[in-house]
Amino acid sequence: MPEHQRSADELRGILSAYQIVMQASWPTLHSGMAEASRRWPTASAADLDAALTRYLQESTQSTQHVRVFWKLAPAFKFGGCNQLFADDAGLASPAVLIGIDDFDSRLPWGHQAAKYRLDDESVFKSGTPKLDILERQQSAAGITWVRAGKAPIRKPAGDVIGILGMYELLDSEEGRRLYAARNLKRRP
Repeated sequence: MPEHQRSADELRGILSAYQIVMQASWPTLHSGMAEASRRWPTASAADLDAALTRYLQESTQSTQHVRVFWKLAPAFKFGGCNQLFADDAGLASPAVLIGIDDFDSRLPWGHQAAKYRLDDESVFKSGTPKLDILERQQSAAGITWVRAGKAPIRKPAGDVIGILGMYELLDSEEGRRLYAARNLKRRP
């Protein structure tokens, strides 16, 4: 499927959502993003697209190995992702994901698609990010622990047009340790 041509407003929304999730869980991922974000309000679509492309490449090459994706409402179809997310999906490239949703039979997390859709709808309807989520996920490589976050993608007038998510894989020991620590905190 051909890639959707993104407007400057859509790109600003994607980049702003990216920055929200990144700052909450991976603040060292793109050290120059805060400074660069000051130029986003007046940047052209081409400049914003180049920045997004650079951040997606850097997230793949970083030592943190953060996966990035976004979905556009109302159908919550994928609008883009980085290569690590495409790899987790078992697909050759990010372009293959554009225009499909979590229920697509090519994706390994089909049995979790309804849960993901509920999460997406919750972030979309509330306009509130869900940050530092700890959960198990099915990927092409098997079941693993992930630390994730999602934020609404907004147009300048504040309308929510989609969601952006990021996650990193955790080894089994770290996932169980973090899960146990969070459960202890929740007890009265």
